Amino acid sequence: MDTVQIALALLLLLLVGGVAYYLSQNRSHALRPAPDLGRQSDVQRDFQRVFAMTSAQGKEGLIKRWMDRTGCDRTEAMRLATEEWRRDNR
Repeated sequence: MDTVQIALALLLLLLVGGVAYYLSQNRSHALRPAPDLGRQSDVQRDFQRVFAMTSAQGKEGLIKRWMDRTGCDRTEAMRLATEEWRRDNR
């Protein structure tokens, strides 16, 4: 093998390695859940913690009442219910 063939083989090897690295990075990003900016998960976690002793039907009813009352989405309804509970239980 002369110098030109060695250089081409090294370039080809670097190209294949770069493509493999790029694909592995994109695959790992695709497997991660979409970020929800932390707010939604914090609200849900607080709601579950505060209403841990409430049945699933009771939680859904509470969320639905807040959504109907204020016209907000689920996350906001959970936040409002949690705030009201904390305000009433201080």
